[in-house]
Amino acid sequence: MKLLLPVCLLILSPVLTSCDSKPPEKVEVIRPIPAMKVGESQKVSGRKFPGKAKATQEVDLAFDVGGKLIERPVDIGDDVKQGDVIARLNPRDFKARVKSNKAELKKVKQNFQRGKELIKDSFISQRDYDRLEAAVDVAEADLDIAQKALSDSVMKAPFDGHIANLYVENYQAVLSKKVIARLLDTSQIEMVVQVPENLISKVSYIEDIHVTFDSFPDVALAASIKEVSNEASQTTRTYPVTLIMQQHDDVEILPGMAGNASGTLVMPGTGDELEKLVVPVQAVFTPNTQKQDHVWVIDEKSGSVHLRAVTTGQLTQSGIQVIDGLQTDEWVAVAGVHTLREDQKVRIDSSIVTE
Repeated sequence: MKLLLPVCLLILSPVLTSCDSKPPEKVEVIRPIPAMKVGESQKVSGRKFPGKAKATQEVDLAFDVGGKLIERPVDIGDDVKQGDVIARLNPRDFKARVKSNKAELKKVKQNFQRGKELIKDSFISQRDYDRLEAAVDVAEADLDIAQKALSDSVMKAPFDGHIANLYVENYQAVLSKKVIARLLDTSQIEMVVQVPENLISKVSYIEDIHVTFDSFPDVALAASIKEVSNEASQTTRTYPVTLIMQQHDDVEILPGMAGNASGTLVMPGTGDELEKLVVPVQAVFTPNTQKQDHVWVIDEKSGSVHLRAVTTGQLTQSGIQVIDGLQTDEWVAVAGVHTLREDQKVRIDSSIVTE
């Protein structure tokens, strides 16, 4: 009898364990759905994009050689023309170096000429002759370097502009590459604005761009697009777009001034395209049990999808017009529409949508 008790316990143990355990709960898988917010494209028109003014050309000027400054004929704020002297170093040492190199070149050339005569009768070896020839090349290179240094001792304006800042005083010893002056060309003004990734594809269709600066709110400058970056910021997911504009006759826009740019989106297609909401063609479908076009609208708060009937209009290069059934700022699924079901939980993924 003592042996039967443990055997019975072993037999009953799996049974008791199976009765106490609960079946694992089913976890609903929330699938990511490519989606777009209705009306995002239309938001380009009238939207303001902030930015700051910058000079169309700007440069920090420095000497490639070091020396003592003996002339600085400009002051901060002065306007200069291309080729005007901004600063000059004492040329004494540079001229002396040029003179010395010229003398050295003259000497080695004379030696080379004598070598030409001597090698004819084999009075010198080919190796010695080659050395004489190489000495001429070295002397010519040294002279070029000395003349370049003399030329670099004079700093000239590379373009028309005005002196924004000066960093040294006259008669001061300066090192090579030390910034002497800052030159700005403000005949044209640029502004860099940040455009969200869901709108960057519409930039080429923006017309009538105007920029208004906070310092002159009543003055609107006509602008055009100069550059569109094809790399988004890793933090803001926006693309830098550079605008360029001419200075106004009555006011002067200075680099650093803050302002806002706006424009009008003119998409190719029908003239009333902007008054209607447009969604990608793949977002619209007709269920098997229906005869009307439908879309899946995603509740942004709950993440559930709901089938909604819509009235569609004309096809455009941006998609298909929705005349009735949708409102601006609603999220619409643009892929996998035939596999969704009512009230299904999804996760909005707008990063892979291409309009």
